[in-house]
Amino acid sequence: MKKVLTSTFILLIAVFVAACSAPEENIYQTLEDTVAKESNFEKQQEPLAKLETAEKAIFDEIMELGMKDFEKISQMADEGLANLDKREDHLNKEKESINSSKKEFDKLDGEIAKLKEKNLKKQAEQLQDLMKKRYENYEELYSTYIKGIEEDRKTYEMIKDKELKIEDLQKQIENTNKVYEKVFEANSKFNEQTEKFNEAKAKFYKEAGINTKEVE
Repeated sequence: MKKVLTSTFILLIAVFVAACSAPEENIYQTLEDTVAKESNFEKQQEPLAKLETAEKAIFDEIMELGMKDFEKISQMADEGLANLDKREDHLNKEKESINSSKKEFDKLDGEIAKLKEKNLKKQAEQLQDLMKKRYENYEELYSTYIKGIEEDRKTYEMIKDKELKIEDLQKQIENTNKVYEKVFEANSKFNEQTEKFNEAKAKFYKEAGINTKEVE
């Protein structure tokens, strides 16, 4: 009997503590969990950058060879295609991480509604809007990057054609470059939005009086 009473008492205390959690602290925890969900996103950046550098080296060497050694450039084109497969794999892992982050971030709605202080609530809503825009920016970045990979694939497949006309290759390269210009623009917007979000988050923590060291 005593054991049952003790368990019930502990349960009541747990419920009471949970009920007394301030929405500010819950928002803090959700935001930090959101950031944690993007850890795999961060892990993809270095291997993606290395693959991009390696792919550029492959392409540059092919351009230097021209059609003088078709067997060699065909082999290198296959290496380029394999590189693109790896890049797409990393990109999809990156997107999975962002999707997981977004799912966590969506939990904020209920907690923001609980905020009583008007200015703080306004800041939280602005913070939420910034992050939503950031997710939109990422979707644009992802879809544009995928198009870039598709154009790269077309280029390497063309290079493997022994009857390839130089003017057709030049046109394809121009199309590819245009897509990657958009990738660069989308990436800049995403990075800029990330900075805005981080600044707004720090400002919200300060305004809410959240000592991150104590919460951790």
